[in-house]
Amino acid sequence: MSELAYILIATQALAVAIVGGLFALMQKKLKIDNSKQEKRAIVRAEEAQLAMRLMSATMSLAVANAIAIQKGEVNGRMDKAIEDADSAQKAYFEFVNRVASERVAKN
Repeated sequence: MSELAYILIATQALAVAIVGGLFALMQKKLKIDNSKQEKRAIVRAEEAQLAMRLMSATMSLAVANAIAIQKGEVNGRMDKAIEDADSAQKAYFEFVNRVASERVAKN
């Protein structure tokens, strides 16, 4: 083989190695991006669950309040509704503080 053929083969091998390396880097970046998206989805699902808990507690307070106004007296439902609202609010604030501290720790 001529010297030119060897140079051509070496150049092609180098090009294949470079393209292979670029594909490997792209795959690694996609894997990292997918991992980040999965983590965000878990956090969003947790936040949605806590938000629904807050809405349920709010509804319980509203119903208990309506019954109390209608009957002109505080009823047993009010105590439970207040307890549920306090618990839901505490859980939500703990979630917010945890997420915020995790983000601050990353930076």
